[in-house]
Amino acid sequence: MSEEASSRVLAEIDNARSEIVKAVRGLIEVPSVNPNYPGIREQDYLGHESEANLLLRDQFGHLFDKAEMLGSRKKRENFAGVVSGSGGGRSLLLNGHVDVVPAGGRDLWEHDPFSATESDGRIYGRGASDMKGGVIASFYAVEALQRAGVRLAGDLVVHAVAGEELGEHEVGTGCLIGAGYTADAAIVVEPSANFDGPLAINPAAAGLLWGRVRVEGLAGHPGLRRELIRAGGAGVRAGVNAIDKGYIVLQALYRIEEQWGLSKQQSLFKPGQFVVMPGTIHGRGKDIDIPFVFAEYCEIDFLVWYPPKEEAGAVRDEIERYIARATSIDPWLADNPPVVTWHVDFPGYQTAADHDIVRALEGANNVQPVIRRSWRRLRPLAMPHGSRKSTFLSSTTDPAILRMRTR
Repeated sequence: MSEEASSRVLAEIDNARSEIVKAVRGLIEVPSVNPNYPGIREQDYLGHESEANLLLRDQFGHLFDKAEMLGSRKKRENFAGVVSGSGGGRSLLLNGHVDVVPAGGRDLWEHDPFSATESDGRIYGRGASDMKGGVIASFYAVEALQRAGVRLAGDLVVHAVAGEELGEHEVGTGCLIGAGYTADAAIVVEPSANFDGPLAINPAAAGLLWGRVRVEGLAGHPGLRRELIRAGGAGVRAGVNAIDKGYIVLQALYRIEEQWGLSKQQSLFKPGQFVVMPGTIHGRGKDIDIPFVFAEYCEIDFLVWYPPKEEAGAVRDEIERYIARATSIDPWLADNPPVVTWHVDFPGYQTAADHDIVRALEGANNVQPVIRRSWRRLRPLAMPHGSRKSTFLSSTTDPAILRMRTR
């Protein structure tokens, strides 16, 4: 695109500011909470993802040479649109999701989370950042190109999908990819910079695992606690407090994390990015929820962020082996080893920092292709927490990256 054409497109975006704000607010007002999110009733929110995408279709469907609503689940439809290129160019996909996480208690919000309140140049509401603002930005990119009279050489594809917040790719992005709505490269318009930071290119993200360790104890009366802690006591014959044994596991997880801070390094990622973080602990008597008996079990749930170049299976094996070694010196745990289970696996992704799509984004903002760790300019930098859609798209397009939109 010529500099003159680029200037026309940017001018159209500036001129559409009030329209963009109105569109973002309208989309936020649709309470499109992922209906399968834990802690909510499915029937309260099922259908709102479709409602959000119908709103997008009605407002922007005319921009596309081909546009349709489709889904693999009833009342959870996605929107896909294609603007045909003039020919001879590579295609580009802009991908965003319309589902959001629950808003939580109303007392946590200064404004109603689905009122899309505008204040001091900002829009407040559930999904404003993650990621209805980005979705609207994608559609207005198409709008601005057409208003400026610019036709790209390659096809421009836009996704607005359901099911992202729980990694339900068969519901959202996977459904559209399977229907043929793919491209040579993809930009996922997630918010990918820190708070008030400027635009960022994120060509990599850590993989994520959710693990759980369960330790079994042995019921006992608290009056026998002395037999567990004093030299020469009855020991396990008096009972075993599973929380005591869980603490040994907890220490092992911390030691793994400390070692990773030194041993797991990868370009684009800040030191210490790869972690093993305990997030929840549950322990009690099996039928008694008061602290008047030895806990009969202890469960520790933990999050793992690991380098995208590593296989999830190898990471799981590494953690399990470490826990087994660390607990084998305790007589009770040696005979009753902790059980590790895995519940979530979101692989990481990485696109080369010198790939054409990364360079194109840098060049569009007059930035040299240099990897920087400062927030002062647009640059390639790893996304610490990952994006489910980017991971999925990286296996179906070449490549998939993240780019932050403006506030």
